[in-house]
Amino acid sequence: MKQHTLATLWLTAVATLVPLTAVAQSGGPYSRLVIRDAMIIPGHGGPPYGPADILIENDTIVQIISMNGVTGRPAGQPQPEGDRIIDANGMYVMPGLIDLHTHIRTEPLPLQYVYNMKLAHGVTTMVNGAGRGFREALAEARRSELNEIKAPRMFPIRDWGPSRSRDPGHAPPLDEIEMWHDPAKATELAAELMSEGAYVIRVGSLAWNAELFGAVCEAVTAAGGITTVHLPPSDIAVVNAVRAAELGVTMIEHHYGYAESALGGGVQPFDAAYNYNDEAHRFRSAGAIWQHAPKGVLLGDVVDRLVASGVAMLPTMSAYEANRDINRAMGLPWHDRYTHAVLIDWFYPSPANHAAEHWDWTSDDEASWADLYRKWQDLIREFHKRGGQLGYAVDDPFTWNTSGIANVRELQLMREAGLHPLEVLRAATRTSALILKKPELGLVQTGYMADLAIVDANPLESLRFLYTFGALTMEDGEMVRRGGVRWTIKGGVVYDNEALMEDVIAMVAESKKNWTNPIETLFH
Repeated sequence: MKQHTLATLWLTAVATLVPLTAVAQSGGPYSRLVIRDAMIIPGHGGPPYGPADILIENDTIVQIISMNGVTGRPAGQPQPEGDRIIDANGMYVMPGLIDLHTHIRTEPLPLQYVYNMKLAHGVTTMVNGAGRGFREALAEARRSELNEIKAPRMFPIRDWGPSRSRDPGHAPPLDEIEMWHDPAKATELAAELMSEGAYVIRVGSLAWNAELFGAVCEAVTAAGGITTVHLPPSDIAVVNAVRAAELGVTMIEHHYGYAESALGGGVQPFDAAYNYNDEAHRFRSAGAIWQHAPKGVLLGDVVDRLVASGVAMLPTMSAYEANRDINRAMGLPWHDRYTHAVLIDWFYPSPANHAAEHWDWTSDDEASWADLYRKWQDLIREFHKRGGQLGYAVDDPFTWNTSGIANVRELQLMREAGLHPLEVLRAATRTSALILKKPELGLVQTGYMADLAIVDANPLESLRFLYTFGALTMEDGEMVRRGGVRWTIKGGVVYDNEALMEDVIAMVAESKKNWTNPIETLFH
């Protein structure tokens, strides 16, 4: 038997991503695109079926034909032809992933690095922070819609009013912000934002004022948009997760505000030396609060009220996993080939960077966050079991959470929380499409948008098959890597993920020329 070390298998996996000849990175949309012989995971929670052919005209699925000789096309009937044929024999087709909270970050991180990493992991739609300004984000979204760039479909997040941080002390001067703090003006201003092209409005900076928060959520919804919130710990004493949900916010991001909702009328017992602007304090206390939340209340009244409100929960578990094991996060094997040097510099512990809070992180902090994850996943599972809208979001690239790769890790953590793989994929596709109020997305079905991921293995067998480097498995007595999203299709445009990843590997290699990796100094 031929033996393979893990290192050999990893390098082999990387090598297979680099085509021997130049490959077109994208093509289409086509007058007629045919995906042949695929197994289909519809996205609504139902089981796979097939093999089948999927016929796509321009950006729309127009027919799905089973070809097993019993149903659909008879065995002897010729397969349909098209301008392009994709042989998906042995592969699985599922809806493209819909990431409801992610980031593009700022320069000097290349935008194309983020886009390629997302596409190569099956992401076809993303709600992204406008880290380079909302106007530019809106322009990028338009370019993507017109297929002028290689990128997922984008819905950039717009602040309510002038762009600003949700953190205290970052608001603009009174003459700039005053009208945005007037609940009576919410309807007029929401309509104005929608007319400018905004769709997803961030309301975390309003959590200090429940009346204003509710008025804005109501106005944005009435204007045809949706609202999203990262509840800042500085203001959770006013608006916690349950209060935000009952005030009408569409989506709650991350883990903030849930444990606080179980405290009744109490507040988090912050230490006297606590300083919100010290991110080590902030994240340490964010873990500790879950130890104060009565489990019966958290999984009882809190979950019941969240479900009844109709709010969508966006956990982003992968974004905080470093807090429960920082050495693991820094030492992940894909950082060498796939994590851009700029990201590693930003991730490295430093008070100067957001979400780089590990400069004096202790084993007690890790234990506290491990406890948080157990309770958080209990909350997620109970919310889902009782019919809550569980969406999919990743919040990458922050805190050692590499773009795209984090999308698969999030799916794994949803499975860890107790969801069946079909439920995991439904949350990341169909449910997220409905939360986004884009019902034409998130389903492999006739008449729906051709946003698809073609996976070279069965993701229901192992979600790890969605990683661009696949997953280890045994075949004929030998350890091999299988899987990867071979093609991603957005609106009928076919992206060759091997070619996209070739570019990623080149970008990362270029970023690390004459660069000193700060991680290496920690382990010498």
